[in-house]
Amino acid sequence: MLLLVSAFSFGAITRLALAGHYHSNCVGHGFVHGSSTSDSSFFARVEHGCGTGTKRCAIYTWGSLRGDLTVGGTSTCNLWSHSLGTLSECGSTAHVYYAGVFSDHVHKAHNWCG
Repeated sequence: MLLLVSAFSFGAITRLALAGHYHSNCVGHGFVHGSSTSDSSFFARVEHGCGTGTKRCAIYTWGSLRGDLTVGGTSTCNLWSHSLGTLSECGSTAHVYYAGVFSDHVHKAHNWCG
């Protein structure tokens, strides 16, 4: 029974992560917009939060990997789109991972058009 409840809970969390651009489950993470959702300036981010494991953040545009960053310890993984060129904000996704805290999953922009 406990396994069934755990599986349902994990499924609900995963669906939430896929639906939203940013959330926190002891650590803030996701697709971070600036003041505009159409200026091509955004971040894939995994904040320090409740662990010290390896964090990975990556940006994909139209399904293709544009770049990624891996950090450890108390560092925040913060990959800026402009460090990779001029990318489509609505066609991009943030792929995030935090060892021991959450598995790799995807966050999309508010104005997702991909």
